[in-house]
Amino acid sequence: MLQQKLWYVDDGNEVNSIVIDEKELEKMFVKNIDILDPNWLIIGEQVLTKEGKYIDLLCMEPDGDLVVVELKRDMTPREVTAQTLDYAASVSEYTFEDILKAYSKYTERYPTAPKTIEEAYQKKFNNRFTLDDDTINQHVKMVIVASKMDTSTERIIKYLRNEYKVQMNILFFNVYELNGKQVVARTWFGEDIEDEIINTNDSKLWNGYTYVAYGSGEHTRTWKDALKYGFISAGGGNWYTSTLKKLEIGDKIFAYIPKKGYVGYGVVIDTVKQAKDIVFTVDGNSIAFSDFENGNDYLYMSEDPEHAEYVVKIKWIHTEKEESAVHESGFFAIQHSACKPKSKSWDYTVDRLKKLWNISD
Repeated sequence: MLQQKLWYVDDGNEVNSIVIDEKELEKMFVKNIDILDPNWLIIGEQVLTKEGKYIDLLCMEPDGDLVVVELKRDMTPREVTAQTLDYAASVSEYTFEDILKAYSKYTERYPTAPKTIEEAYQKKFNNRFTLDDDTINQHVKMVIVASKMDTSTERIIKYLRNEYKVQMNILFFNVYELNGKQVVARTWFGEDIEDEIINTNDSKLWNGYTYVAYGSGEHTRTWKDALKYGFISAGGGNWYTSTLKKLEIGDKIFAYIPKKGYVGYGVVIDTVKQAKDIVFTVDGNSIAFSDFENGNDYLYMSEDPEHAEYVVKIKWIHTEKEESAVHESGFFAIQHSACKPKSKSWDYTVDRLKKLWNISD
């Protein structure tokens, strides 16, 4: 059983956790959802499902995936897992209209929240993305928040995660009191299953081509720069950069500009680096991001490694201008910065682009 404890460094005594009513915990999470995850936007509290049951918190990630958050109460292992799965099954059928209704009721409870879900989404994610009816609610994640969990429940959830890739996780959460102030500590049961689903090296399932999303037009990032100097980049936090960092030299990528279409095919020629450490060679001259026309303000050129812009150098083999981006019905598209999909839509997309752009293996 996973347990979370703190000790004082000076005397080695254990810091005792304090018990907080679950309703108070829920209020604390609503007040600052970043305590649970900085990449979650709350769209509903005590959300009534079509089956007449209430979900503690319903959240949304930047890619439009929904997250069912349940605070563990006095339930048996079967109850806590079955109930969470039941909620996720119900939420998986939500249309965009259902999500709008859930958020509307949330704003009735909290009048100071942004009036529309679009406004809330843009405010939360700093205009990096826009809500897309085609990609919203593609997957539902389940998170059980608990101070501790019995071994039976952990075994059940581990089995579902490992054998069936069910996106269920436990967030171990404890509150401590130090010098009259409350301190929060959290630990995830395991890594995000989605990272395993969208990033795989299983050659039997993956067609060998990597999808990359490039947010051209976000702040000072431009496709013109990416074409001229040969790179792909992302920044602003771990959610945006963790998948990009998994690209390796030799990976064959198709680049997609969200809301526009596919604009290029190329090969990764260098390891991922922070923008401030990148130097390009053009006509024998060394050029850094700070030398760009918009270099002084280039997106997320921060000294903070977590929020900085990260860059992957690309040798472009085929490119299109942004205004000529290719987008067709049935094409694969998600908002993660990079992934190695296993879906039929990705196979179709790659085959179609190879044909349009005369690309051979």
